[in-house]
Amino acid sequence: MPSSHCHRQRTAPPALLAALLLASLFACGMLAPATAWAQGGAAADARRQADVAQVLFGIISYVRWPVARPEVRVCMVGTTRHGAAIVDTPASSMGQRIRVKVQPVAGAVHECDVVYMGSLPENERELLLTQIIGKPILSVSEPGTACPVGTMFCLRLLDAQLGFDVNLDAIARSGLRVHPNALQIARRKGPQP
Repeated sequence: MPSSHCHRQRTAPPALLAALLLASLFACGMLAPATAWAQGGAAADARRQADVAQVLFGIISYVRWPVARPEVRVCMVGTTRHGAAIVDTPASSMGQRIRVKVQPVAGAVHECDVVYMGSLPENERELLLTQIIGKPILSVSEPGTACPVGTMFCLRLLDAQLGFDVNLDAIARSGLRVHPNALQIARRKGPQP
């Protein structure tokens, strides 16, 4: 895992907390027809990466930490397919400054408020989860990777739609507060063909 630290400061204008995640999901196709994702090639892949980043920042906007954060530190751990878009996407988190960096598993507990997990060897994933479970660290797994027990949000691509599953038990043990609107969106099903 490279230990280079990519930082990007983001600020977002205050507005429409409840509408942000819903709008992000509409924009990325969770609630839109699957044909939007049926495009092939690099353009569709780039769009999917941007959509993942938008949903991640939307989820962050719905989370409150036990102690307010002047800056939310997002750490990408493991091999990510959507990491570049997360670093490069403009701010999407309501009024919160966000700093994104690539982080080795070992430093995740002390330097991260959000852990975005890409592909990891099983032993590293288990080590990471033992370090963050029960702590106020938001954990999100990338689409197409394993959704290990203890992960709070698992992004998924199902039938060409981006969505996410929520682990309420993991959230409750963390001390984080997640707005009910985010939980409702997770329960919604995309349009049926």
